[in-house]
Amino acid sequence: MRIEVILGSTRPGRLGDRVCRFIMNRAALIDGAEFALLDLADHPMPFFDEPLAPLANPDRRPSAAVKAWLAAMAAADAYVFVTPEYNHAPPAALKNALDFLSTEAAGKPASIVSYSTTAHGGTLAGQQLRLALSKAGMLPLVKSLPVAHADRLIGPTGELTERSDRARRVAEFASASLRDLATHTRALKTVNKAAGQATR
Repeated sequence: MRIEVILGSTRPGRLGDRVCRFIMNRAALIDGAEFALLDLADHPMPFFDEPLAPLANPDRRPSAAVKAWLAAMAAADAYVFVTPEYNHAPPAALKNALDFLSTEAAGKPASIVSYSTTAHGGTLAGQQLRLALSKAGMLPLVKSLPVAHADRLIGPTGELTERSDRARRVAEFASASLRDLATHTRALKTVNKAAGQATR
């Protein structure tokens, strides 16, 4: 069972590196699932420029970078999307990557971790991302994790730098969310397999 942790920011010096390390540290404690980091900075794609929507274009010929992104998404059983908030929305790089999807992620569960240097934790970006994931056929879990003041809360190696009730709650909620995602992934793998067999 493979779960991709997708870093949606491609900016140099991004805070998302810390947040992803924090998530990966918590994920290491989850039994029965392999978590792997999928960094959009490693998949530099053009702006979506295909003449037809991917679902309506069986003869599409995406670039090598897009093919690699699609293959990585298809190989995963579930996803954790880690997103900052730029002007009340997810980064353009993340939305652009999602626009290239056809059926690679359909029917698979996803969790959302948003972050910011403010008290809002990127909640508006998380809400918008939820809509895009649903349109791409994914099944976003109900609960998301907004990390407020992430620059103060999380250190360079993903460690929590505060000893506070807030830090404890974030750590506990992150672990609970990842366990919940693993549970849904396991169940949906069975459902998707059965559905695939039924359509043959």
